[in-house]
Amino acid sequence: MAKDASAGRGNTRGRILEACRLLFNERGPTDVTTAQIAAAVGINEGNLYYHFQRKEQMLEALFDLFEQALRVVAAADLAYAGDAPRYRDYLGGWFGLIWDWRFFYRDAGRVSRLAPGLRPRLKALSDEGEAQIRRALVGMREAGLMQATAEQTERLLVNAWIVSTYWIDYLRSRHGIADVKREHIDQGIRQVLELFVPYLTPRGLELTLPGRPDAA
Repeated sequence: MAKDASAGRGNTRGRILEACRLLFNERGPTDVTTAQIAAAVGINEGNLYYHFQRKEQMLEALFDLFEQALRVVAAADLAYAGDAPRYRDYLGGWFGLIWDWRFFYRDAGRVSRLAPGLRPRLKALSDEGEAQIRRALVGMREAGLMQATAEQTERLLVNAWIVSTYWIDYLRSRHGIADVKREHIDQGIRQVLELFVPYLTPRGLELTLPGRPDAA
C-alpha cells in the first residue's frame, strides 16, 4: 500500500512539473498562477502545495530535468568524419532542447528573480550549451562541410540561437498559431538550417536537403 501511494505521489509530481514546463513556455513563469498549474494537472491547490510550496521549488526541480536533458544531448559523439546528416541531427537535437525549455533562455531574468539560487547554474549551463554548439560548428568547418571565419561562426551561432529560442513565439504572434505541433518544430529547424546555407560547401549542403523549401 505504501509503495502504491509513493508511486502516485511521484506521478503527480511529474505531471505538475510537465504542466509547469508547458505553461512557463507559453506565458513565462511570472505570469502563471498556482491555480492555473493545479487546473492544468487536474488537482486542487492543496495537493499542489503538498509537492511544491513555492514556485522557486518548481523552477529548481525543472532545472534539474533541463540539466539532465542538456547533458544527454551534449554527450553525442561529433567524430562524424564529414557526415552532414549526423551533424544535422546533432544540431536539431540542440535546437529542439532550446524549444522544449525555452523559458529558461527567454525569461532568464525572471527565473533568476523567482529562484535566485539558479542564477549561477543557469548561466553556467547556457555557457556550456553554447560551447557545445560552437564545438559542432568548428567540427563542421574541420570536416569540410562549412567555410566560415571564426567571426562568421560566432554570428551564425548567435543567429541560430535567437531563431531557435523565439521561433514558437514568432508563430504565435505573427501567424496566430496557438497549438504548436511537431511539424511546426520541424519548420523551425529547417529555418535555422537555412542560416547555414551561405557558409556550406557542396558536401555540407546535405545538411539542409530534407528541409530545403525547394527539395523534392
